[in-house]
Amino acid sequence: MASCPVAESEIEEEIKLGSYGGKVRVLRHDEESAAEETMLLWGMQQPTFSKPNSFVSHSSLQLNLDACGHCLSILQSPSSLGTPGVTGSVMWDSGVVLGKFLEHAVDSGLLLLHGKKVTELGSGCGLVGCIAALLGAEVTLTDLPDRLRLLKKNIETNLRHGNVRGSAVVKELVWGDDPDQDLIDPFPDYELFKS
Repeated sequence: MASCPVAESEIEEEIKLGSYGGKVRVLRHDEESAAEETMLLWGMQQPTFSKPNSFVSHSSLQLNLDACGHCLSILQSPSSLGTPGVTGSVMWDSGVVLGKFLEHAVDSGLLLLHGKKVTELGSGCGLVGCIAALLGAEVTLTDLPDRLRLLKKNIETNLRHGNVRGSAVVKELVWGDDPDQDLIDPFPDYELFKS
């Protein structure tokens, strides 16, 4: 059986993503959005009947990940998972995907983080905030009081070198309490994407 000819415009182009070298399909400007590319990356790692967390093992004490030209070492506390409601003591696939998406979006010119004020709610182990700071954002990472020790340790470990384009601070934030004024003033700039 002969195959149908494929128009040149329909040929999918794949590029190497970030410093880890994963291949992703390049979206053309006439396609839907970068969200499709993120889901494609996640889907390539998620077979239909896979484990819920394929990138990160909750039993390991540390996750090593290349991002923004740095080898990040994120400490985890798997023993804390036994406490009801505690999920911020380990990394989740969604954090890895979001961090790599930010890196790719900035590298490809789709997103500008340099000089932007970013507040991360429920930062957990701090991977996404670390990557945003490496990409030039002024990041405030927040979480509950009992999660701050691990979060601070990860920020100090991964951003102590002088090659950070942005900055990162850790603050306590309990949902339902009034936030510190510096978290909301000046009002966030929602125009992160270039037009």
